[in-house]
Amino acid sequence: MTQWSPLTGLKQYSLIVGRKMLFIAIAWVIVYWISQPFRHEGTFINPLMVFAPMIGALAGLVAGWYMATDAVEDAGMSGLPLRMILVLASVLPMWVIEGIWHLILPWRSFGFGGWMLLMAATILAMASAVWLESSQE
Repeated sequence: MTQWSPLTGLKQYSLIVGRKMLFIAIAWVIVYWISQPFRHEGTFINPLMVFAPMIGALAGLVAGWYMATDAVEDAGMSGLPLRMILVLASVLPMWVIEGIWHLILPWRSFGFGGWMLLMAATILAMASAVWLESSQE
């Protein structure tokens, strides 16, 4: 018979977080390809870049909310350690997928629209993950 310890609880929660991170990464691949017209500048300034932060904000909001859903119950903890786990787990898949696509397709410029999209997604993912986790305490 094994006894429960905080480390076993964290191991069990890491499986849940890993599965959610995989879903966020898959969703970010879709966002990456959908947002291509909003990213590239080309010869002239792309007027569609204005909408890139809205797409990123919506994707980040969904990612952070999805990551923090039932987090306090699943993790068995709350507070700053859980918030740090949630923020990193909701933002890291987006940045990793962007980096992988940049390594695979180096001729595609990231552009200012890409930065706006990724920054809006990062900020909203952090905010929604922390807000939902704090409301579950």
